[in-house]
Amino acid sequence: MLSTLSTHGRAFWPSVELTGGVLFLMCLLALADTLKLAETAQQATVLACLFVMAELPRLPARQRKQILTLAGIGFAFASWAWWQGSTLKLLELMGEHLKLVMLLTAVNFISMATRLERSGDMTGVKSFGFTLGGMHLFSAIANFSAVIMVGDQVKRKDRLDALSQLILSRGFGLAVLWSPFLSILALVLEQVPGAELYEIYPYSVSLAVIGLGLCLLDARLRYPQDLNQYDGYPLKTSALSLPAIMIVGVLGLTAMYPEIPTVAIVSGIAMLTPFILVCLRNPVITGIRMTQTHIRTKLPDARSEISLFLAAGVLAGGVKACIGAGLIALPFTETNALVASVVLCSIVLLAHAGLHQLAVVAIFAGLLADVTTTPTLMAVAYVLATALSMAGSTFSGLNFIMQARYHTPARDIVRVNSVFTLTMLAIGCTALWLMELMGVQ
Repeated sequence: MLSTLSTHGRAFWPSVELTGGVLFLMCLLALADTLKLAETAQQATVLACLFVMAELPRLPARQRKQILTLAGIGFAFASWAWWQGSTLKLLELMGEHLKLVMLLTAVNFISMATRLERSGDMTGVKSFGFTLGGMHLFSAIANFSAVIMVGDQVKRKDRLDALSQLILSRGFGLAVLWSPFLSILALVLEQVPGAELYEIYPYSVSLAVIGLGLCLLDARLRYPQDLNQYDGYPLKTSALSLPAIMIVGVLGLTAMYPEIPTVAIVSGIAMLTPFILVCLRNPVITGIRMTQTHIRTKLPDARSEISLFLAAGVLAGGVKACIGAGLIALPFTETNALVASVVLCSIVLLAHAGLHQLAVVAIFAGLLADVTTTPTLMAVAYVLATALSMAGSTFSGLNFIMQARYHTPARDIVRVNSVFTLTMLAIGCTALWLMELMGVQ
C-alpha cells in the first residue's frame, strides 16, 4: 500500500520542468524588484518557497536534514521574537536571502556557454601552474561545474593525485575571495552594512594571489617529483575569455552605476551574456530553444544551493529579529581586527566540524549586523573564511564532489590542505591587523 501511495504521489508531484519554470519566474520577479522596476519581492518569495518545497524530496537525505534543521532553528528564533512583540512579517523572514537566491539562479545559466579546450602540450611545473590558474579563473563563473569539467580532464583511472586535488580544491576555493558570481561575495555585500565591492577587492584579491603563490610553493616543497612529471589540463585562452568578459562587465557597470545593487548587475550579466553567446554561435531560434531546455532540465539542479540559502536566510532573519527585540545581547558594541580574526577562525573551525560554511557566515553576519563598525574588515574575514572552508573542509560541497565522483578519501583532503589552511589563516589574521593599523574600516 505504501509503495502504491508513493508511486501515485510521484506521479502527481510537480516535475522538474514545472519547478524550473517557477524558479525562472522567481528570478525575473526578484530582479525587477531589486532594480526597483516593480514591487514584486513578495511574489518572488512565494515562488522561491514553492520551488524549495517541491524540490525537497529530490534532495539527498543528508542535505534535506540540514536544510530543515536550519529553517527550524530560524523559525524557533522568529517565534521567540514574535512572542516578545516583534513586528517581523512571515514573508520578510522567508525572503531574507531572496536576492542571493536570485543570484544563484542567474549564475546557473552560465553553464550554457562554457567550453573547455586544452592549450597545447606541456608537462611539469608549467602544466601545473597553467592548470591551476585556468581552474581558478574558470571557477570564477562556472561554480561547481568547473570542478567536474576540469576534474574529468585531470583524473587518472577515475581518481585524483595530490596535485590534482590541490588544483581543484584551492583553485576553486581561492576564486571565492573575489568572484562576484560565487555566492559568498554577494552574501557579504547584502548582509554586512556598509560593505562595498571596491573597498573589499584590494585585500581579497591580494589574498587570492598570495594563496595561489602558496599553492605553487607547496607543490614544489611537498611533491617535487610528481610536480616535475605532472600532466595537467592547461586551459586555452578562448576558454577563459568568458570569465574575463563577465568580470570586466560587472566591475565596469558597478563603477558606472553605483546606485544599482551589485547583486542585480551580476544576475543580469549572468543571464544575458550566455544567452547572447549561444545566439551568436547558433541561429537565434536555436539559442531560444537551448535556453528553454536549460530552464526545464538544468535550472532545477540548483535545488541544493537555493534550498540551503533560503533556509540560512530564515535562520539569519530569526536571529536578527531576536536581536532587534533585545533578546540576544552581544559581548561587544563594535567590531575591530580582533573580532574579525576570531570570526574568521571560528567559521573555519565550525565548517571543518561539519556545519555548512555559508550557513555559519549567515549566522555571524546576522548576529553582528548592528554592531559592525568595520565593514571592510568583517567582509574580508567572511570571504576568506568561506574560501578556506570550501577548499579544506571535508564537508564542503566542493569536497563532497571530490569524494563522490573521484573517490578521494576524506583523510587525503585533510592531508593535502591542512597546512595550507593553517598558513592562510595566519596570513589572513595578520592582514586584518595590518588593515586596522592602516585605518581601514
